Amino acid sequence: MRNKELLKVNRTTEGTIFEVAFLVLAVVVWALIILMLWRAPDVIATHFDAQGRPNGYGSPWGLLVPCLIITGVGVLLLVVAYRPHLISMPVEVKTLRQTELAIRSTRVAALALLLMALAVPATLLLFESPSPWPILGTVGLLLAVALYYSVRIYRAR
Repeated sequence: MRNKELLKVNRTTEGTIFEVAFLVLAVVVWALIILMLWRAPDVIATHFDAQGRPNGYGSPWGLLVPCLIITGVGVLLLVVAYRPHLISMPVEVKTLRQTELAIRSTRVAALALLLMALAVPATLLLFESPSPWPILGTVGLLLAVALYYSVRIYRAR
């Protein structure tokens, strides 16, 4: 499997399930994002110093930019799943089973990124004082996905 760029990935039931799940989750996440932004005050704290005090303010609608970028990266990951030679893993992928796991890890990471897109406005808008926990939780989830699939791919040698 050293020439994984020669591997052609066809549409599978699993791939379709991930794509439909992504689409459904994206609709729900974006409905929640728009709802949070709609209910937000006209000006919110958007930046904080090391002690957690706000030192930058702006429109809550400015949060759309990082949310759009994060969602776009999730879509990109779903596209990359069909091109396994573009997937970079911390372990060498040599077998077909390892390639299948790398593709699945990419799709799971795409779903986790949607949760991060939701965590960005939640961090600033859902709590009385901004909390880093929604974003830290999604970063932890992404790290857990990467670690879990790296171990599975390594064991599938």
